[in-house]
Amino acid sequence: MQVYELLEALVKALSNEAIALRHDLLESVLLASQPFWREMPFRVERPQWVNDYPDLDDALQRMPAERLGALLDDNRALVEWLGDRVAVPGYGADLLDVPALPRETVGSSLRSAWGVPGRKRAQIEAFAAATASLKDPVLEWCAGKGHLGRLFSLTHGVSVTSLEIDAELCRAGEALASRAGASTQAFVVADAFSRDAAKLVSGRHVMALHACGDLHRDLVVAATTQGSAGLAVSPCCYYRLREARYQPFCTSSRLELSRDDLHLAVTETVTAPGRGVRERDRAAQWKLAFVAWRETQTAAGYQTFKPVPSAWLSQPFAEFISRLCEREGFASPPSRALADLLQQGERRFELMMRRSVVRLAFRRLLELWLVCDLAEPLISHGFDVSLGVFCDRKLTPRNLMLRATAPA
Repeated sequence: MQVYELLEALVKALSNEAIALRHDLLESVLLASQPFWREMPFRVERPQWVNDYPDLDDALQRMPAERLGALLDDNRALVEWLGDRVAVPGYGADLLDVPALPRETVGSSLRSAWGVPGRKRAQIEAFAAATASLKDPVLEWCAGKGHLGRLFSLTHGVSVTSLEIDAELCRAGEALASRAGASTQAFVVADAFSRDAAKLVSGRHVMALHACGDLHRDLVVAATTQGSAGLAVSPCCYYRLREARYQPFCTSSRLELSRDDLHLAVTETVTAPGRGVRERDRAAQWKLAFVAWRETQTAAGYQTFKPVPSAWLSQPFAEFISRLCEREGFASPPSRALADLLQQGERRFELMMRRSVVRLAFRRLLELWLVCDLAEPLISHGFDVSLGVFCDRKLTPRNLMLRATAPA
């Protein structure tokens, strides 16, 4: 079968075998393209690919800001743009294709929406609509106030157990459930990492909207070992792991990933307001100004530093860099050097943003690989698994969902 025919088949049905095939294709491309996405421009001002593809770097430096923004807002266009300029076997926009999951009319109960922000409510309703009709009891994993579970209780009438470690959130959820008349919803205060939580998976269909890191990984393991009836999980924050390095579920995998690599999978954002973007950019510029100053004080290469307290970023630049230098053990720059340092930070930020485009062209491919890898234990234990998107990326870029039904 030709590659394009294989990809066409995968798009039509991302189920067990197709997920495994997509995993292998993505891994092959990610291994071959490591020089483009391993190095972080924030830490490496001149990644190796700049030397190998000077015309690519020149095109990025000359690109109008509007065109740059349009590429970053469209993963397919970004991959197509880069694919025309680099030679990576198998790399192409077709690898991004994932079908929309079938949607059912769940109904939007106004009673379930109390206390739920508009965007979050839309995500919950889209997630619920993309799950199959449920008759099994439901376990809401890391429930918070139980908004998703409350909707299922009101619209499906099934028994819902909402698991949450924060007792205060559980009490708030119980009050919302009582007010809405969600009589089949009950809360359990427990740590999702505990054995007691894993036991609750038995015989239940587990729902997890935006479960982070080890929370979604442990859920999949529990589903396969504790006799879950099925699950629907939308992964998020893949880098939130106990271990410093990612341990693939697929034992034949050759892809090695650090937490820094995993951050790449969640760099796509579409919901930040303009003010938030400006504050984020300024923070990066100021940190890069510190990096420029540190380079004048030590011959060592780039070194990571602890997160900067947000309060420091609300102070003048001079106060910010003085505090950071004191914490990191460096002398503060003299007042006369501050304006030049700030300009260096702004220049480095502009250069970083443009060179980051190449790395960001692999963010969705890496995320898809991670979700395909997450499906591996379910597939190997005989679950009927499907992978698709449950909502438009404008609602949330973390829109991938794994659905699984236990073997009969």
